[in-house]
Amino acid sequence: MDRTADLDAALRFVIRRIEEEATRSGEPLTDEQRHLLSHLPKDSVLPQGYASGPEDPVLLIPRDTTYERLCGVAKVAHTNDVKQNPASALDWEFAASVSRLNRHPISWLLHSAGVKEHRPWWDAWLLVAAALLFILLGAVVMLLAGQEPWSRLQWTEVCVGCVTIFVLMYFASRRIEEWQLNQTIERCRRSLNFPAR
Repeated sequence: MDRTADLDAALRFVIRRIEEEATRSGEPLTDEQRHLLSHLPKDSVLPQGYASGPEDPVLLIPRDTTYERLCGVAKVAHTNDVKQNPASALDWEFAASVSRLNRHPISWLLHSAGVKEHRPWWDAWLLVAAALLFILLGAVVMLLAGQEPWSRLQWTEVCVGCVTIFVLMYFASRRIEEWQLNQTIERCRRSLNFPAR
């Protein structure tokens, strides 16, 4: 299976479970809710830089009750599935991982519904190591700067080095996240007996 097939399967599963849960609750989805579920927006409705400072005016945005209902129904469907059959948590985790890997907006809905992807035990330690690297880099720059006045060339080299490390760390973290999501998808696929790619 390719990523598109995985995403299609995940979307079918989530949409089907939300529709079934809404029907079971006695309040089936309206046409507007079905349309929103099938065509989730790819961007936030908030303007760029919204409330970036204390002087910025507060922009009142009405609640999106349609989206809130979908999140609520998804949360109930996920909770009921896991209570009735704990193994079904893998279906939800698969859907969350695939949608997040493909950067599909349904991943936001699943996150709001409380569906989490499994994180490896070393994930937190990797974050601590990255933070220590930044602290160590800052300490080295401070120690070197205290010796004698630096030339512009030295300051430029240090700044370029720092920016390069930040950029490399950003891309490395993105690759690690993608690798983790692929590992989660494969683990779910093996547990659910999906065909391998």
